[in-house]
Amino acid sequence: MKKLMQAAALAVFVTGLSSSQVQAVTFTQVGDTGQTLDTAQVIPSGSLPLESISGTVSAPNIAHLFKIFLTGGQTFSATTINAETLLELPVDQALGIPTDLLVDPQLFLFDAMGKGVYGNDDSVGTQATLPSGGFAPLQSGAYFLAIAGSGYNPVSTLGSIFSPANPVGLFEPTGSGAAEPFSSFMGQADGGRYTISLTGATTDDN
Repeated sequence: MKKLMQAAALAVFVTGLSSSQVQAVTFTQVGDTGQTLDTAQVIPSGSLPLESISGTVSAPNIAHLFKIFLTGGQTFSATTINAETLLELPVDQALGIPTDLLVDPQLFLFDAMGKGVYGNDDSVGTQATLPSGGFAPLQSGAYFLAIAGSGYNPVSTLGSIFSPANPVGLFEPTGSGAAEPFSSFMGQADGGRYTISLTGATTDDN
């Protein structure tokens, strides 16, 4: 069954923009997406622009990691802000309507070795954004993008990787565990459905 799910995995939806434009990929989580570097979900499709990642983290205390590729010198961004989370979710919450969305997500970026790059909890309302201009890699390569509910935080063997938010709302890798690669998540958080919109990211180049 697991192999069948992985084969279906490759629920990579490729959208042709036009004969003169590069195709863009939207990826939907398949099966059990891991919450460690070794079990992170790889998104294979031949080095195409990666437009978005969607999935559902289960409650309680589950995070998802995805292996993505960033291009040297190109600005990266990721956000959970969309029409559902910006418009529908606040209305549902005000009216007391139940939602299956991940209400208060966090985003974290790690390099190929698992070292923290930056993160964010609340950018607009309770939604998370790793902003354009916040990071542009010097060289192309693999990175890990993580999403988790607020309160479920990445740690290394030495402790917390990220410090509390800086004046612009970003988490910097200056915590007690920042010198070591990410090893696990700790804390408490709810689950729910999410979509992460991306710029400056591509699928696996293999």
